Amino acid sequence: MLGYVTIERGELKVRELDVYQGYYCGICKSIGKRYGQIPRFSLSYDAVFLALVLGSLESDEKENLEPEHCIAHPVVKKPVIRNCAAIDYAADVMLILAYHKFDDDRRDEKKLTGYAGCAALSRAYGKLKKKYPEMCRGVREALERLGEAESRRSGSLDETADAFADIMELIFTGYTADSFNKRVLSELSRALGRWIYVIDALDDFEKDKESDTYNPFIYRKNSIAGAGDILYNYLADAVNAVDLLDIRRNRGVIENIVLLGLRRRTDEVLEERNLSIDEQSI
Repeated sequence: MLGYVTIERGELKVRELDVYQGYYCGICKSIGKRYGQIPRFSLSYDAVFLALVLGSLESDEKENLEPEHCIAHPVVKKPVIRNCAAIDYAADVMLILAYHKFDDDRRDEKKLTGYAGCAALSRAYGKLKKKYPEMCRGVREALERLGEAESRRSGSLDETADAFADIMELIFTGYTADSFNKRVLSELSRALGRWIYVIDALDDFEKDKESDTYNPFIYRKNSIAGAGDILYNYLADAVNAVDLLDIRRNRGVIENIVLLGLRRRTDEVLEERNLSIDEQSI
């Protein structure tokens, strides 16, 4: 999810921060246990939000935090959450997305990192493709639609952002069978997917112009004007969806990410683009 979905650390309570870290380390340990050590390099904090949300719908019991050492933290123990189905699912999904990202880099731009990443994750992805055939197929089809829009140099944010929203919807709704939560997760994931795609495009705007890399803002009639309205409307949709979810635990951490973490990142990117205050309001 490109590294944008993170916490506002200073606003979390001690227990909440430990839970957040426990989910992160739990995902890392889950990958290492089931797929080996090399795939762990693709870990990012984005997957924590997915695991937190899905885990919050299952139980109101507090997670068991176990302090453990690891290769990355050989001296100071970090809290780890184990034996959590939502964590295992988030780990699986993260590897699926990472593999397809490397595969796109290999196919479209012939990047050496793409070839290396695919080689590193090929064994794990082979297992995941058997476990989640529909999801893997759906992710590939959505990326192909996105690639086709990019090849036409589409200036439509709706078209390109919706393709990424399709991917987010697949992974957020592929875990639960509860019909109500599935509908709300669909709304949350689509809003989040659109926000991620647009903020990433806005963040890379100048760099992509200089390198002649596709970016929808380059071909959009109004360029980056009004980007703040678009981003904050997506955030408002995400907040409304979170309010509807039957969250049984860790509401404070989840709301910290949606209400504060995503807002802060949006403010930072808009400020870096020198967009006016009016463009940052919804």
